[in-house]
Amino acid sequence: MRFKTILFISFAFFAVKAKTQVEGLNPKLSKDWPQLSKDWLVAIEGDTISVGDFWYVYNKNADPKKVITRDSLLSYRTLFDKFLLKVTEAKTLGYDTTSKFIKEFKGYKNQLADSYLKDKNVTNNLIKEAYERMQNDVEASHILIKIPNLAMPSDTLSAYKTAIKVKKLADGGADFKELANKYSNDPSAITNGGYLGYFSVFRMVYPFETAAYTTQVGKVSKPFRTRFGYHIIKVHNKRKSVGEIKVAHILTVARDDMPAEKLKAAENNINDIYSRLEKGEDSFETLARKFSEDMGTASKGGVLSWFGPNKFVPEFENAAFSLESNGDYSKPVKTSYGWHIIKRLDRKGVKSFEESEIDLKTKVARSDRAELSETSVLNRIKNEYKFKEYRKGIDNFYQFCDSTLLTANWKAPEDKKLKAKMFVFNGMTYTQKDFAEHLKTTLVPKRGGDYRRIVTYTYNRWIENMLKDFEKSQLPYKKPEYVRLLKEYKEGIILFDLSSERVWNRSITDTAGLRKFHEANSSNWQWDERMEGTVYKCVNMETAELVRDYLNKKKDDVYILEKINVKSALNVRVEAGTYQAKDRPDLEGVTFEEGVGDVYEKNGQFIVLKVNKVLPVQNKELREVRGSVAAKYQDYLMNEWIKELRGKYKIVYNEKVFNQLAP
Repeated sequence: MRFKTILFISFAFFAVKAKTQVEGLNPKLSKDWPQLSKDWLVAIEGDTISVGDFWYVYNKNADPKKVITRDSLLSYRTLFDKFLLKVTEAKTLGYDTTSKFIKEFKGYKNQLADSYLKDKNVTNNLIKEAYERMQNDVEASHILIKIPNLAMPSDTLSAYKTAIKVKKLADGGADFKELANKYSNDPSAITNGGYLGYFSVFRMVYPFETAAYTTQVGKVSKPFRTRFGYHIIKVHNKRKSVGEIKVAHILTVARDDMPAEKLKAAENNINDIYSRLEKGEDSFETLARKFSEDMGTASKGGVLSWFGPNKFVPEFENAAFSLESNGDYSKPVKTSYGWHIIKRLDRKGVKSFEESEIDLKTKVARSDRAELSETSVLNRIKNEYKFKEYRKGIDNFYQFCDSTLLTANWKAPEDKKLKAKMFVFNGMTYTQKDFAEHLKTTLVPKRGGDYRRIVTYTYNRWIENMLKDFEKSQLPYKKPEYVRLLKEYKEGIILFDLSSERVWNRSITDTAGLRKFHEANSSNWQWDERMEGTVYKCVNMETAELVRDYLNKKKDDVYILEKINVKSALNVRVEAGTYQAKDRPDLEGVTFEEGVGDVYEKNGQFIVLKVNKVLPVQNKELREVRGSVAAKYQDYLMNEWIKELRGKYKIVYNEKVFNQLAP
């Protein structure tokens, strides 16, 4: 998303943990840092950047593993100069005063402020808990008693009673699958009886996950609530996490949108390959190179990168993880992509906590676990600013409400003074009248439900938003880095907009300029020598020689396939088109000559080429390489723009101070 781009431009990388202000400094300067950090270091058009601000940004982008040297500072200074030139131009042109900027900056400001409304201790505990749970997978079934949105209390109570009833039946020995078929509101229960298979952390909402991990094997959980309704879980098994696995596979493509005859051919082909593997006619790697239709892995013997659960479709993963030893291979397995034969190459367990921590932190922040962290912060704010609630005020407020809340026509009764206290926060008292005025502004027509739920929900959100908004207003006084980040966001937004106008969008819309640039640099985009013709991949030398003989006798492809592929469609495969050698492993090192070539062997395949035409080295047309040309054109436009800005603005460094920074 654009948020990341802006951070990149403004040198604000959250992925890199900023060092302390004095880290990396010449030790002799550390004691003088409080004063030195306030000195000006860079000046441009009347604006100055302090040593502290420069050092803060530099350390956010520096590699923490590398020692800071004078050369590294000078290298960064070059980048910083370009940044200053572009930001100064954006401010001069008023990019920070437009309505578009004001709206966008407000959004980023709120997003940044929200990041401070998290309890780090709670978050860290959730990260540790998730890692502990990662060590095991849970196999479970569940039953859902759904609760509708804006349900009345009676609906919630009814759902809970049903869940209790089902729990008792399950504890009494009733078949859980039959109970799921009868009672569960999960649509999939009709076909799977509530069975979920194995899962690990972050695959389910947090209350569900917690119930699964805390319920003993063979037991049924107590009813628990999620945003979907009430659930009960039966835990069938817990196993040590499957970790990650490395496999190779052979694929014959068979998708649902393919004709029936092609689907049958793909099944026949995979069975033929499996038969050859079982008979030991060829190794797995050789068969993958010869016959696999996964072009990205075939030349590598079908080898895939390491993966863990939820990387591929379940059918593929289940078959892969069920292989017991390295070297074992599966029977043909059907997935939505086609038929696979899978060979296990290696296996490893869950990564260490240090290796997993960053990923876990991201997942915790994006999951419903984050609510626990926010609740902790809200409680802290309440204590800090002496929040006190008067429950009598809210309980008595319901007497002034009715079903007109559902139609958004409700009005607070004028004959009532509504002076009862509801809560006190930061020395201010909020009454029923204050809440009534707020409630009126939030009303929108709703279809059914209980009007009391609207009152309760609005009251809770009113308090929550008030606490958050007040805490956000205090951030500039409590968190100095918050002010710095806001400055980075501001500069990042205007720089992004100006750069888009001057460089990025222009490289796309300036067709004439792009064409002229391509013509001036056409030698950078060329086709190697190519063949226009047909590639015949054969199962063995005898078949290849037969294909070559037919071609020399002017037989067409239909004739060749009918004659040779009588017993197996794998005997010869035909691919026609225009190819350059570097794009295909089976053409690597081949010199193209018109006519029917000699048989050659490549990666266990015996290949015959029929070259109709040899296309010489030639420049690629703009339409063929537009993306690559546009990227180079962007670089050209950026360099020309920087030259222009250097002539327009002067950057001055306090060299005496700068020379003190390197250790």
